[in-house]
Amino acid sequence: MRYQVITSNCFKIGTGVALAACLLLSGCSQPGYSAYRPGISSFQPADQGLQSRDLVDMTNRLAADLLKIPAIAQNPNKVIIVMTGIDNKTSQPWQNDQIYLARMRALLNQYANDRIAFVIQPQKLQQLQQQELGSTGGGFEQSSRGQVPQNTRLIPQYALKGVFYDLPNSATTYYLCTFQLVNLQTGEVTWEGHYETRTLNLY
Repeated sequence: MRYQVITSNCFKIGTGVALAACLLLSGCSQPGYSAYRPGISSFQPADQGLQSRDLVDMTNRLAADLLKIPAIAQNPNKVIIVMTGIDNKTSQPWQNDQIYLARMRALLNQYANDRIAFVIQPQKLQQLQQQELGSTGGGFEQSSRGQVPQNTRLIPQYALKGVFYDLPNSATTYYLCTFQLVNLQTGEVTWEGHYETRTLNLY
């Protein structure tokens, strides 16, 4: 019995050492970082609806198109824009559609901040001020008593918004994603861009 116990213990120790050595020697055979980070342009059959490549292609193209319109390209001053969100009219209302406007804003802020300035919606600004400065306005209230104008808030000239549609069928789904730049003074749709694609319904 004693011999069997010793043998069993030796087997356990030997197995543990062998396993550790195997993991060290075969580390390269373990899935690397890229295995868990598929490329943005890669297609994932298990995913449904619009995918990351649609997001990137759509926002890259439409942000570039927006910068070419005369209201921005020929304007000597910065154009003040407020984003009012995405109106999701697709059959997949659970999708995080606000990410499309978020990437549009990030691109325009990064590459065209000399021509465009974004402001948040007034109610969100008021909520943020109350949260961070309190009801008294904090230091802004005191500084406004000097030479700094009391009302320094930028007034948006345009609103950028989107509307997403889809047309689902048995085998495919057609998507139409539109973006509009609306003149807040006149109500005119100054610019409208669209992106369309068709997906296979694999499941």
